Amino acid sequence: MKRFYCAHILIVTLLLAGCSNTFPYNDEDVAAIVRGEEITIGELRFLYPDDAVLDMIDGTIKAKLVVREAKKMNIDVTEEVKSIKEAFGNYPPSTHYDDEFAKSLREFVEPQAKKLGLDPEEYYKEYVEITTETAEYINAYVQEVLGEP
Repeated sequence: MKRFYCAHILIVTLLLAGCSNTFPYNDEDVAAIVRGEEITIGELRFLYPDDAVLDMIDGTIKAKLVVREAKKMNIDVTEEVKSIKEAFGNYPPSTHYDDEFAKSLREFVEPQAKKLGLDPEEYYKEYVEITTETAEYINAYVQEVLGEP
């Protein structure tokens, strides 16, 4: 009977641990170092949902390497980033829930902002800044290396 209770307690403990909403790493923990530049868990948590953070480390490393190479090549994406931010920089209001893109965007942004203790509009603005700059550097680098499509 004692074994049954011990096994039961162990199973309940494992289930509770598996259901825990706490992320097992600190935001200050270093996930990778890319040529001397640290990528922290907090940076990854800002960009991705917690359940995807660890899966996104490799892609983030590759993106950092490409951005660094593009900057070494003196590629400037300032105008492209500015243009995209003007087009997509406003967080869609909840009245646009009939628009599937706006709905999926809000479904990503709101939990991200909440876990980080930010206002959704504030989070979205910074998210667009970071992801747009990275994407534009990657696009410019690819065009520079491979030529126009």
